[in-house]
Amino acid sequence: MATTNSTIEKIAPMFTDLLIKKIECLKTDWQKPWIASLEQGLPRNIRGTLYNGGNVLMLLFYTEFMKFTLPVFLTFNQAKEEDLSVCKGARSFPVYYWFKFVVHKETKKTIKYEEYRKLPATEQENYKVIPQMKYYNVFNIDQTDFAEKQPERYERMKKGEQPEDYSDGMIYEALDELVCLQNWYCPIKVQYSDSAYYSPSSDHIVCPQREQFPQGAEYYGTLLHEMAHSTGSPQRLNRTFGSFFGDALYAREELVAELTAALCGAFFGYAAAPQENNAAYLKHWLTKLKEEPAFFGGDIGGREQGGEDDCRQGNRTDERTRSSLSGTTKNKSINQRAEQSAPLKT
Repeated sequence: MATTNSTIEKIAPMFTDLLIKKIECLKTDWQKPWIASLEQGLPRNIRGTLYNGGNVLMLLFYTEFMKFTLPVFLTFNQAKEEDLSVCKGARSFPVYYWFKFVVHKETKKTIKYEEYRKLPATEQENYKVIPQMKYYNVFNIDQTDFAEKQPERYERMKKGEQPEDYSDGMIYEALDELVCLQNWYCPIKVQYSDSAYYSPSSDHIVCPQREQFPQGAEYYGTLLHEMAHSTGSPQRLNRTFGSFFGDALYAREELVAELTAALCGAFFGYAAAPQENNAAYLKHWLTKLKEEPAFFGGDIGGREQGGEDDCRQGNRTDERTRSSLSGTTKNKSINQRAEQSAPLKT
Protein backbone atom coordinates (compact mmCIF):
# COMPACT_ATOMS: atom_id res chain seq x y z
CA MET A 1 0.00 0.00 0.00
CA ALA A 2 1.34 3.41 -0.95
CA THR A 3 2.11 5.64 2.01
CA THR A 4 0.54 9.06 2.45
CA ASN A 5 3.95 10.67 1.96
CA SER A 6 4.51 8.89 -1.35
CA THR A 7 1.03 9.87 -2.52
CA ILE A 8 1.73 13.51 -1.71
CA GLU A 9 5.05 13.31 -3.56
CA LYS A 10 3.22 12.02 -6.64
CA ILE A 11 0.41 14.57 -6.76
CA ALA A 12 2.13 17.64 -5.22
CA PRO A 13 3.95 18.67 -8.44
CA MET A 14 0.70 19.02 -10.39
CA PHE A 15 -0.98 20.95 -7.58
CA THR A 16 2.11 23.12 -7.22
CA ASP A 17 2.31 23.94 -10.94
CA LEU A 18 -1.33 24.97 -10.89
CA LEU A 19 -0.88 27.09 -7.78
CA ILE A 20 2.16 28.81 -9.31
CA LYS A 21 0.13 29.78 -12.38
CA LYS A 22 -2.66 31.15 -10.20
CA ILE A 23 -0.34 33.18 -8.00
CA GLU A 24 1.46 34.58 -11.06
CA CYS A 25 -1.91 35.89 -12.24
CA LEU A 26 -2.70 37.36 -8.84
CA LYS A 27 0.75 38.95 -8.59
CA THR A 28 -0.11 41.36 -11.41
CA ASP A 29 -3.57 42.10 -10.03
CA TRP A 30 -3.87 40.95 -6.42
CA GLN A 31 -7.41 42.32 -6.14
CA LYS A 32 -8.65 39.56 -8.43
CA PRO A 33 -10.41 36.78 -6.48
CA TRP A 34 -8.72 33.43 -6.03
CA ILE A 35 -11.65 31.85 -7.87
CA ALA A 36 -12.36 33.49 -11.22
CA SER A 37 -15.96 32.35 -11.59
CA LEU A 38 -18.61 30.20 -9.94
CA GLU A 39 -21.15 30.65 -12.74
CA GLN A 40 -21.05 26.96 -13.61
CA GLY A 41 -21.12 25.75 -10.03
CA LEU A 42 -18.61 23.75 -7.98
CA PRO A 43 -16.48 20.91 -9.40
CA ARG A 44 -18.43 17.66 -9.62
CA ASN A 45 -18.28 14.32 -11.35
CA ILE A 46 -20.46 13.37 -14.29
CA ARG A 47 -23.06 11.93 -11.91
CA GLY A 48 -23.39 15.27 -10.12
CA THR A 49 -21.50 14.36 -6.95
CA LEU A 50 -19.47 17.31 -5.64
CA TYR A 51 -15.78 16.90 -4.91
CA ASN A 52 -14.59 17.90 -1.45
CA GLY A 53 -11.67 19.45 0.39
CA GLY A 54 -8.79 21.02 -1.50
CA ASN A 55 -9.91 19.22 -4.65
CA VAL A 56 -12.52 21.95 -5.10
CA LEU A 57 -9.93 24.72 -5.36
CA MET A 58 -7.55 22.74 -7.56
CA LEU A 59 -10.25 21.65 -9.99
CA LEU A 60 -11.59 25.22 -10.18
CA PHE A 61 -8.07 26.50 -10.95
CA TYR A 62 -7.59 23.68 -13.47
CA THR A 63 -10.90 24.49 -15.19
CA GLU A 64 -9.92 28.16 -15.40
CA PHE A 65 -6.46 27.63 -16.91
CA MET A 66 -7.51 24.87 -19.29
CA LYS A 67 -10.51 26.99 -20.34
CA PHE A 68 -12.93 24.11 -19.86
CA THR A 69 -16.59 24.95 -20.33
CA LEU A 70 -17.76 23.21 -17.17
CA PRO A 71 -16.06 21.96 -13.97
CA VAL A 72 -17.41 18.45 -14.60
CA PHE A 73 -14.99 15.52 -14.47
CA LEU A 74 -14.97 11.76 -14.82
CA THR A 75 -12.56 8.87 -14.47
CA PHE A 76 -11.44 6.74 -17.41
CA ASN A 77 -13.74 3.93 -16.25
CA GLN A 78 -16.68 6.32 -15.95
CA ALA A 79 -16.00 7.45 -19.52
CA LYS A 80 -16.18 3.82 -20.67
CA GLU A 81 -19.44 3.34 -18.76
CA GLU A 82 -20.88 6.37 -20.56
CA ASP A 83 -19.59 5.03 -23.90
CA LEU A 84 -17.31 8.06 -24.21
CA SER A 85 -13.81 8.31 -25.63
CA VAL A 86 -11.04 10.32 -23.99
CA CYS A 87 -9.29 12.57 -26.50
CA LYS A 88 -5.87 11.39 -27.59
CA GLY A 89 -3.12 13.10 -25.59
CA ALA A 90 -5.52 14.38 -22.92
CA ARG A 91 -3.81 14.89 -19.57
CA SER A 92 -5.57 13.66 -16.44
CA PHE A 93 -5.62 15.46 -13.10
CA PRO A 94 -5.40 13.88 -9.61
CA VAL A 95 -8.24 13.88 -7.08
CA TYR A 96 -7.23 12.81 -3.59
CA TYR A 97 -9.23 11.34 -0.74
CA TRP A 98 -8.67 10.03 2.77
CA PHE A 99 -9.54 6.73 4.38
CA LYS A 100 -8.71 5.30 7.81
CA PHE A 101 -6.63 2.14 8.01
CA VAL A 102 -7.29 0.28 11.31
CA VAL A 103 -4.84 -2.37 12.49
CA HIS A 104 -4.61 -4.37 15.73
CA LYS A 105 -1.49 -3.40 17.68
CA GLU A 106 -0.48 -7.01 18.45
CA THR A 107 -2.04 -9.33 15.87
CA LYS A 108 -1.73 -6.80 13.02
CA LYS A 109 -5.19 -7.85 11.88
CA THR A 110 -7.05 -5.11 10.03
CA ILE A 111 -10.73 -4.19 10.35
CA LYS A 112 -12.93 -1.61 8.69
CA TYR A 113 -13.16 1.77 10.36
CA GLU A 114 -16.95 1.36 10.64
CA GLU A 115 -16.39 -1.81 12.68
CA TYR A 116 -13.78 -0.05 14.82
CA ARG A 117 -16.23 2.73 15.73
CA LYS A 118 -18.73 0.18 17.05
CA LEU A 119 -16.20 -1.33 19.47
CA PRO A 120 -16.23 -0.36 23.17
CA ALA A 121 -13.62 2.23 24.11
CA THR A 122 -11.60 -0.38 25.99
CA GLU A 123 -11.31 -2.54 22.86
CA GLN A 124 -10.56 0.43 20.61
CA GLU A 125 -7.38 0.96 22.63
CA ASN A 126 -6.03 -2.28 21.14
CA TYR A 127 -6.13 -0.82 17.63
CA LYS A 128 -4.16 1.83 15.83
CA VAL A 129 -5.98 4.15 13.39
CA ILE A 130 -3.78 5.33 10.53
CA PRO A 131 -5.13 8.00 8.16
CA GLN A 132 -4.10 7.21 4.59
CA MET A 133 -4.30 9.35 1.49
CA LYS A 134 -5.00 7.91 -1.94
CA TYR A 135 -5.82 9.46 -5.28
CA TYR A 136 -7.33 8.72 -8.67
CA ASN A 137 -7.14 10.56 -12.00
CA VAL A 138 -9.96 12.40 -13.72
CA PHE A 139 -10.59 14.05 -17.08
CA ASN A 140 -12.82 17.02 -17.81
CA ILE A 141 -15.80 16.24 -20.04
CA ASP A 142 -14.31 18.65 -22.61
CA GLN A 143 -11.45 16.15 -22.92
CA THR A 144 -13.94 13.57 -24.19
CA ASP A 145 -16.53 13.38 -26.97
CA PHE A 146 -19.33 13.99 -24.45
CA ALA A 147 -20.64 17.14 -26.21
CA GLU A 148 -20.90 15.23 -29.49
CA LYS A 149 -22.47 12.04 -28.16
CA GLN A 150 -24.80 13.61 -25.58
CA PRO A 151 -25.47 17.19 -26.84
CA GLU A 152 -28.82 17.62 -25.04
CA ARG A 153 -27.40 16.55 -21.69
CA TYR A 154 -24.37 18.79 -22.27
CA GLU A 155 -26.62 21.81 -22.90
CA ARG A 156 -28.65 21.04 -19.78
CA MET A 157 -25.44 21.00 -17.74
CA LYS A 158 -24.43 24.37 -19.19
CA LYS A 159 -27.77 25.86 -18.16
CA GLY A 160 -27.39 24.58 -14.60
CA GLU A 161 -28.38 26.57 -11.55
CA GLN A 162 -26.68 29.93 -11.25
CA PRO A 163 -25.10 30.83 -7.90
CA GLU A 164 -26.79 33.43 -5.78
CA ASP A 165 -25.75 36.99 -6.64
CA TYR A 166 -24.44 38.39 -3.35
CA SER A 167 -24.06 42.13 -2.93
CA ASP A 168 -22.92 44.49 -0.19
CA GLY A 169 -24.46 43.66 3.14
CA MET A 170 -24.66 39.95 2.37
CA ILE A 171 -25.57 37.63 5.21
CA TYR A 172 -24.59 34.00 5.54
CA GLU A 173 -26.84 32.60 8.25
CA ALA A 174 -25.03 29.31 8.85
CA LEU A 175 -21.75 31.04 9.67
CA ASP A 176 -23.53 33.70 11.73
CA GLU A 177 -25.23 30.95 13.72
CA LEU A 178 -21.91 29.16 14.28
CA VAL A 179 -20.45 32.35 15.76
CA CYS A 180 -23.57 33.13 17.79
CA LEU A 181 -23.70 29.65 19.33
CA GLN A 182 -19.92 29.47 19.70
CA ASN A 183 -19.76 26.13 17.93
CA TRP A 184 -16.22 26.58 16.62
CA TYR A 185 -13.13 24.89 18.10
CA CYS A 186 -12.21 28.06 19.98
CA PRO A 187 -14.08 31.20 21.10
CA ILE A 188 -14.82 33.77 18.37
CA LYS A 189 -15.25 37.34 19.58
CA VAL A 190 -16.98 39.55 17.00
CA GLN A 191 -16.65 43.05 18.40
CA TYR A 192 -15.92 46.64 17.47
CA SER A 193 -12.22 46.53 16.60
CA ASP A 194 -9.63 47.84 14.14
CA SER A 195 -8.02 44.44 13.56
CA ALA A 196 -8.76 40.75 13.20
CA TYR A 197 -6.47 38.07 14.60
CA TYR A 198 -6.14 34.61 16.04
CA SER A 199 -4.28 34.42 19.35
CA PRO A 200 -2.41 31.10 19.69
CA SER A 201 -1.51 31.75 23.32
CA SER A 202 -5.11 32.18 24.49
CA ASP A 203 -6.68 30.21 21.61
CA HIS A 204 -9.35 32.69 20.56
CA ILE A 205 -10.32 34.74 17.50
CA VAL A 206 -11.18 38.43 17.37
CA CYS A 207 -12.96 39.88 14.34
CA PRO A 208 -14.51 43.33 13.78
CA GLN A 209 -18.26 43.55 13.39
CA ARG A 210 -19.78 42.91 9.97
CA GLU A 211 -21.12 46.47 9.86
CA GLN A 212 -17.56 47.79 9.91
CA PHE A 213 -16.75 46.19 6.55
CA PRO A 214 -17.70 47.84 3.24
CA GLN A 215 -18.77 44.44 1.89
CA GLY A 216 -20.16 41.36 3.57
CA ALA A 217 -17.76 39.16 1.60
CA GLU A 218 -14.82 40.95 3.23
CA TYR A 219 -16.23 40.25 6.68
CA TYR A 220 -16.80 36.56 6.04
CA GLY A 221 -13.49 36.22 4.20
CA THR A 222 -11.64 37.75 7.15
CA LEU A 223 -13.52 35.61 9.67
CA LEU A 224 -12.80 32.41 7.73
CA HIS A 225 -9.14 33.43 7.35
CA GLU A 226 -8.72 33.65 11.13
CA MET A 227 -10.72 30.45 11.68
CA ALA A 228 -8.26 28.73 9.34
CA HIS A 229 -5.35 29.97 11.48
CA SER A 230 -7.03 28.52 14.58
CA THR A 231 -6.95 25.00 13.09
CA GLY A 232 -3.15 25.10 13.32
CA SER A 233 -3.01 25.19 17.11
CA PRO A 234 -1.02 22.45 18.93
CA GLN A 235 -4.18 20.62 20.06
CA ARG A 236 -5.50 20.49 16.46
CA LEU A 237 -3.35 20.24 13.31
CA ASN A 238 -0.22 21.52 15.08
CA ARG A 239 1.20 23.68 12.27
CA THR A 240 4.27 25.85 12.76
CA PHE A 241 3.00 29.42 12.50
CA GLY A 242 6.24 31.38 12.20
CA SER A 243 7.66 33.95 14.58
CA PHE A 244 7.05 37.32 12.94
CA PHE A 245 5.42 39.07 10.00
CA GLY A 246 7.53 38.37 6.93
CA ASP A 247 9.37 35.16 7.80
CA ALA A 248 9.01 32.02 5.69
CA LEU A 249 6.82 30.00 8.07
CA TYR A 250 4.55 32.97 8.68
CA ALA A 251 4.18 33.38 4.91
CA ARG A 252 3.37 29.69 4.50
CA GLU A 253 0.69 29.85 7.18
CA GLU A 254 -0.82 32.86 5.43
CA LEU A 255 -1.09 30.83 2.22
CA VAL A 256 -2.88 28.07 4.13
CA ALA A 257 -5.35 30.59 5.56
CA GLU A 258 -5.84 32.32 2.20
CA LEU A 259 -6.69 29.12 0.36
CA THR A 260 -8.90 27.87 3.18
CA ALA A 261 -10.92 31.09 3.11
CA ALA A 262 -11.13 30.88 -0.69
CA LEU A 263 -12.31 27.26 -0.53
CA CYS A 264 -14.99 28.04 2.07
CA GLY A 265 -16.02 31.09 0.06
CA ALA A 266 -16.58 28.84 -2.94
CA PHE A 267 -18.88 26.61 -0.92
CA PHE A 268 -20.74 29.64 0.44
CA GLY A 269 -21.15 31.13 -3.03
CA TYR A 270 -18.84 34.14 -3.09
CA ALA A 271 -15.32 34.76 -4.39
CA ALA A 272 -12.62 35.96 -1.98
CA ALA A 273 -9.66 38.06 -3.14
CA PRO A 274 -6.23 37.74 -1.48
CA GLN A 275 -5.87 39.85 1.64
CA GLU A 276 -4.11 43.14 0.97
CA ASN A 277 -1.14 42.51 3.24
CA ASN A 278 -0.68 39.07 1.70
CA ALA A 279 -0.15 40.60 -1.74
CA ALA A 280 3.44 41.11 -0.54
CA TYR A 281 3.77 37.36 -0.07
CA LEU A 282 2.79 36.42 -3.62
CA LYS A 283 6.39 36.66 -4.86
CA HIS A 284 7.62 34.66 -1.85
CA TRP A 285 5.02 31.94 -2.41
CA LEU A 286 6.06 31.69 -6.05
CA THR A 287 9.73 31.34 -5.12
CA LYS A 288 9.10 28.68 -2.49
CA LEU A 289 6.71 26.67 -4.66
CA LYS A 290 9.23 26.62 -7.51
CA GLU A 291 12.11 25.66 -5.20
CA GLU A 292 10.12 23.10 -3.21
CA PRO A 293 7.13 21.50 -5.00
CA ALA A 294 5.91 19.97 -1.72
CA PHE A 295 5.97 23.41 0.00
CA PHE A 296 2.19 23.28 0.29
CA GLY A 297 1.75 19.52 -0.10
CA GLY A 298 1.97 18.78 3.60
CA ASP A 299 -0.89 21.15 4.31
CA ILE A 300 -3.03 19.63 1.57
CA GLY A 301 -2.32 16.27 3.11
CA GLY A 302 -2.94 17.49 6.64
CA ARG A 303 0.28 16.02 7.98
CA GLU A 304 2.08 19.16 9.12
CA GLN A 305 3.92 18.68 12.38
CA GLY A 306 4.86 21.89 14.09
CA GLY A 307 6.98 22.73 17.08
CA GLU A 308 7.14 25.50 19.62
CA ASP A 309 7.71 29.00 18.29
CA ASP A 310 7.57 32.56 19.48
CA CYS A 311 4.37 33.34 17.63
CA ARG A 312 2.36 31.30 20.08
CA GLN A 313 3.16 33.88 22.73
CA GLY A 314 1.38 36.65 20.85
CA ASN A 315 -1.34 37.42 18.33
CA ARG A 316 -1.52 36.90 14.58
CA THR A 317 -2.98 40.18 13.40
CA ASP A 318 -4.67 40.48 10.03
CA GLU A 319 -3.49 43.83 8.73
CA ARG A 320 -5.82 43.61 5.72
CA THR A 321 -8.69 44.24 8.10
CA ARG A 322 -7.24 47.57 9.14
CA SER A 323 -6.75 48.50 5.52
CA SER A 324 -10.28 47.45 4.52
CA LEU A 325 -11.85 49.32 7.38
CA SER A 326 -9.73 52.45 7.37
CA GLY A 327 -9.23 52.95 3.65
CA THR A 328 -5.45 52.65 3.86
CA THR A 329 -3.96 53.59 0.47
CA LYS A 330 -2.51 50.82 -1.68
CA ASN A 331 0.81 52.56 -2.23
CA LYS A 332 1.84 52.34 1.40
CA SER A 333 4.42 49.67 1.98
CA ILE A 334 3.26 46.43 3.55
CA ASN A 335 5.82 46.81 6.31
CA GLN A 336 4.44 50.22 7.18
CA ARG A 337 0.97 48.78 7.50
CA ALA A 338 2.29 45.96 9.64
CA GLU A 339 3.75 48.45 12.10
CA GLN A 340 0.86 50.89 12.19
CA SER A 341 -2.61 50.66 13.64
CA ALA A 342 -4.65 52.72 11.22
CA PRO A 343 -7.66 54.58 12.66
CA LEU A 344 -11.01 52.95 12.04
CA LYS A 345 -13.57 54.64 9.85
CA THR A 346 -17.17 53.61 10.43
